[in-house]
Amino acid sequence: MAPYQTRLHRLDAIPDGMKISDLLPVFSDVKGDIHVGAPNEDCAACRKPFNMVRKPRKSIRVYHVNTQIPIAFQYRVCGACLALYQRGGDDRDAFLAAVEAFHDGEPLEALS
Repeated sequence: MAPYQTRLHRLDAIPDGMKISDLLPVFSDVKGDIHVGAPNEDCAACRKPFNMVRKPRKSIRVYHVNTQIPIAFQYRVCGACLALYQRGGDDRDAFLAAVEAFHDGEPLEALS
């Protein structure tokens, strides 16, 4: 990425071939997941509600790098938003910025 370009988000993908425990040692002894709370009812990227047509297709996890305990936040996304992520480039950056805003509790209007 050129130095004059900036991303609209602070999220980084886990590099291929690595696990979260390779990047964050606090996750090294984790053997399983315990889910707390209900899954999000709206897509974390576009904020449209899930229904019979718009079903959750994938989940994205957000890990905090400065934590003393292994906590991850998992958000479901719809198929259309998953396709944006898979396209890469600016579409992926827009998807990640939207998920980060969802995670931070920002309203959808803040993205406009």
